[in-house]
Amino acid sequence: MSKNRFETLLNCLRFDDASTRDERRSTDKAAPISELFDKLIQNCKEVCSIGSYTCIDEMLVGFRGRCSFKMYMPKKPNKYGLKIMGLTDAKNGYLADGYLYLGKDSDSQGLPVEYQRLNKPTQAVLRLISSIEGTHRNVTVDNWFTSVELMNILKQKQLTLVGTLKKK
Repeated sequence: MSKNRFETLLNCLRFDDASTRDERRSTDKAAPISELFDKLIQNCKEVCSIGSYTCIDEMLVGFRGRCSFKMYMPKKPNKYGLKIMGLTDAKNGYLADGYLYLGKDSDSQGLPVEYQRLNKPTQAVLRLISSIEGTHRNVTVDNWFTSVELMNILKQKQLTLVGTLKKK
């Protein structure tokens, strides 16, 4: 396939029903892509058999179009894009679960009320580990997620935590 043909197909490709978009957007900021993204995550959950060691981190998928939840992260290779919070298998990097970060307060979606009072990084981890609770797996996180609060909660959920700390 030629480059021009590929670009033409890419520009014309749509995964969204424009006739119902406004109605869906009233409850979902990511309405044009949420159905496709949810299907991707569902397929990842069905296909992946996650190992004993997991990792939680953010990734930035490069995107420069118009989007209310597009992020700017100057230290990433792609400076602009959509931020995805993901739970991966630490050995092979396979995405086992994830969600689109849609801005402030999107980390607490689907969490019980008592967890919605916790800090944002802890909420993000709790949202991602729901499928592996009680399995005695190890969760590795970076310094943004690491906290004593998170460690205590994961201990109650029969998970262990490895995280980095910043020197003060």
